[in-house]
Amino acid sequence: MDQIRAGTIAETMPNGGAVTKESVPRTRVPALVRFGYGFGTAATGVRNNGLNWFLLLFYSQVVGLDARLVGLAITISLVIDAFTDTGIGYWSDNLRSRWGRRHPLMYFAVLPTGLCFMLLWMPPDGWSQTALFWYLLLLTLTLRFTSSLFEVPNDALAAELTEDYVERSSLISLQKFFAWAVGAIMPAVAFGLIFPAFVTADIPDGRYNRDAYAIYGIIGSTLIALAMLTGAMATHNQIKNLKLPPPQRQMTLRRVFTEIFETLNDRAFFALFTVSALGLLATGVSSALAFYLNGFFWGFSSEQQSLLALSVMISAVLGGLLAPLASRTIGKRRGAMIIGLLAYLGAPMPIVLRLTGVLPSGSDG
Repeated sequence: MDQIRAGTIAETMPNGGAVTKESVPRTRVPALVRFGYGFGTAATGVRNNGLNWFLLLFYSQVVGLDARLVGLAITISLVIDAFTDTGIGYWSDNLRSRWGRRHPLMYFAVLPTGLCFMLLWMPPDGWSQTALFWYLLLLTLTLRFTSSLFEVPNDALAAELTEDYVERSSLISLQKFFAWAVGAIMPAVAFGLIFPAFVTADIPDGRYNRDAYAIYGIIGSTLIALAMLTGAMATHNQIKNLKLPPPQRQMTLRRVFTEIFETLNDRAFFALFTVSALGLLATGVSSALAFYLNGFFWGFSSEQQSLLALSVMISAVLGGLLAPLASRTIGKRRGAMIIGLLAYLGAPMPIVLRLTGVLPSGSDG
């Protein structure tokens, strides 16, 4: 029955264009592979939380770069990243190597991603506004690009590691769990341990000491590199079971872009792409303002923000448990719509309640 469920995969071999069929029963993914695959996405959580929570405040309030230039650099990097992800996906789908079409890009991304994240929190002192802007922009662009070299192929692995729908949902849930849980640990460590350690007579709040961010960058970059390497190595022994690339063709730049736009013209894909882009945009704006809101709107201390960051791990556990359950009981589409609607309606409620006087501000005692 397992072989019947797995189905028969027809792959076109690159050697001479011969077509072979191979029955590959792949339902349950080994436990170590599951753990490593999920943990690899912790790199995304650490990177995203760093860029979303701290980048705007660090460069505008600590480094001294004009907040408008910081926002411009972040916006440019996000827009360009949306297009490069599509190209990286196309590249990975058609890549041929003895390590398959996913893992070469994943391994290559480890060192440059960790290095870029570390350097982002160590800007040169005494540079002009223009120089700092270009430093921030180029590092952010490079960081997002090298991160995508890991994330895009790694995301594609979920559909190739198993042909069972529920098992794939479980793998994706593990991804989200590690991204949220480990990603939340870094802000908690920063607020609870790093910033208090850098309180001085001249800087009574460690959140505004640039030396604290250098330590944060070193710890975060180490975690990112370790998570990426773990994810790539844990799934390496599954390369032989993964799908092969499509038949080799004579490719031109025009043909590549034509096929990318053909994909974007698919109505179902375009709808999903648009909704995802808007959701990520809303999440990014919310995260970028979280530091300001927690500090200036709510009046939370560094220790209180550390506890808030840790509380995100509860949502990661709940999400990891609910996603497979929702898929099995009410279906993927309906489950995504219901849970997504609850999330997007619930996220701004504390601010609405504060503005309407239901919740007190930090100054109300």
